[in-house]
Amino acid sequence: MRKSIFVLSLVLLFSLSKSTASTPEVNKPKTSKAIAVQIYNMLGENAIPTEIRGSKAEVRVAVDTGNYLRILSIETENEELEKFIRTSIDFRKLTKGTYEKGIVYRIPLEVRE
Repeated sequence: MRKSIFVLSLVLLFSLSKSTASTPEVNKPKTSKAIAVQIYNMLGENAIPTEIRGSKAEVRVAVDTGNYLRILSIETENEELEKFIRTSIDFRKLTKGTYEKGIVYRIPLEVRE
């Protein structure tokens, strides 16, 4: 009886030590956040017209072969904002990371006043 309790306690101790010694997962930034940051940087490179200040848009993009951004749609009420977004980021190359092809990313945009 003592041997079985001793063996059981060793097994329990061994299983607890294995579960606490496992390596933690590395938190990598989400792909959509990495794309959004690069899009915000691309939009910030150009001078922002006063006509689009205070406007909002939702941009749907996909990554093409070679890590090029392709705009699929832009939902906004301001046509000037749509033109600005298309000229600023369409067919631009993403610099960091490798992205899955064929996934549609929704990026909300708001131009502050």
